[in-house]
Amino acid sequence: MSGKKYSRPHQVRSYECDQTQKMTLPMLLNILMEVSGEQSHLLERGEEDMMKRGLGWIILQYTMDIKRMPRMGETVEVETQAVQYNKIFTYRHFTVYDKKGEALVKVQTTFAAIDLEKRKMARITEDLIAPYEAPFEKRLVRVAKPEPVDDDHAHTTPYRVRFFDIDSNRHVNNSRYVDWSLDALGQDFLTTHEMTHANIKFDKEVLYGQMIDSVCSVREEHGTVVTSHRIQREGTTHCAAHFYWKKMEE
Repeated sequence: MSGKKYSRPHQVRSYECDQTQKMTLPMLLNILMEVSGEQSHLLERGEEDMMKRGLGWIILQYTMDIKRMPRMGETVEVETQAVQYNKIFTYRHFTVYDKKGEALVKVQTTFAAIDLEKRKMARITEDLIAPYEAPFEKRLVRVAKPEPVDDDHAHTTPYRVRFFDIDSNRHVNNSRYVDWSLDALGQDFLTTHEMTHANIKFDKEVLYGQMIDSVCSVREEHGTVVTSHRIQREGTTHCAAHFYWKKMEE
């Protein structure tokens, strides 16, 4: 048995979309986190409640299956549910539905609690998760790692971490890593391809003012375009990802 569900409608705004009038992946991730944050607030496990405990929530990995991205002006229903936890991780699912109730995007996420003072992962206790009614499962959920970059056929784009990349938790918002990864693909690619799957794994934080490199490679496999990505700084990987794509219909 999984935990409590929470959902609410969301109307897609023009500033949430790209040139193709579809919602961008970084913006979708922000909305998912907003919805999960609303549920946590209602269950007295929101940001303020967690800070009183000296804790915060961090996202370690997303895996996503995408039928299509929501379109500008469309109203979708965003649903979330904490599905299980263990002593180290908690797992949450998201589904984005269209007005007919068809699932457009399905997302699995892995969260951890972090000790805000020590900046290290903290043990997840039953008391912390109880309001979500998610079951305890001792066994870890095994999630595949993103497919690695082919460094022999990769290109690199540098970025500087700006003030507005930092969110209220005083670290770079996770959506920015995705933004840097996808932007490196360029306009010609992004306006002619649609994403069908994503796997994004976060490893280490980057800080304000630092320079990072967005490294990516592109290959085609059985008619699917696969892009692999690495956000790195001085040889250290901070985020890794891969995305599957199909050509847009004209």
